[in-house]
Amino acid sequence: MSSTNRTSQEERNKGLIRSFIQEIFNEHELSTIEKYFGNDSVEGSPQAGKGGGGFKQFLTDFFKAFPDWQANIEHVIAENELVVIFLNGSGTQKGEFHGIPPTNKPVNIRSADLYRIEGGIITGHWDVVDQLKLLKQTGVLLSEKVD
Repeated sequence: MSSTNRTSQEERNKGLIRSFIQEIFNEHELSTIEKYFGNDSVEGSPQAGKGGGGFKQFLTDFFKAFPDWQANIEHVIAENELVVIFLNGSGTQKGEFHGIPPTNKPVNIRSADLYRIEGGIITGHWDVVDQLKLLKQTGVLLSEKVD
């Protein structure tokens, strides 16, 4: 593949992920998730399963807990079929989340996500999310002072 073709494919892949973030994380349009994920997509989270189904259920529960959730894209990097995106997300916990009752506290967490895109669909997704910060902000974990 020539570098021009590779660059345009990488730009299309970045555009797909930007669109995915906007529709799913900012507009909460979970009905569109199937257009992004293939049936055999690999999801790095154990609870997610294949094809985006578990991911959709996770996000359904997440958006019930954080109905005003918004994700801001900080960086998008593409190489061949891979796209890495750094997100800064925020919302207010208005509902129960993984057994944590509503706190009405604002939270802000960051994540780094790696997507593999083949044939215009996401075929793989892995992420690292600052869950410790989320637990501290909702009051589930108390911050320890270090002397």
